Amino acid sequence: MFDFDICDKLRKKLDKLAKKDKILAQTFKKKLVEVISCNSNSILTYKNLRSPLNMYKRIHLTDNFILLFEVNIKTNFILFHDILHWDKAYK
Repeated sequence: MFDFDICDKLRKKLDKLAKKDKILAQTFKKKLVEVISCNSNSILTYKNLRSPLNMYKRIHLTDNFILLFEVNIKTNFILFHDILHWDKAYK
């Protein structure tokens, strides 16, 4: 199991999401638990984005939104960065 943190930018988005889109906020919580409960081998199944964002991994929250996170396997730590619409994430 990984330790984790959520960056300030994402915290602000989550506060807004909790008010506007409760389903997406609940999906975020489920996916967060899914990601941090992985071991160091199974975390590698999540895909990296293309360059220049190849240090981030992604997981789909819905058909339209993805969650970007960064994994440091040596320190057993995950930093969740942002929730983006897939059009913006893949540009």
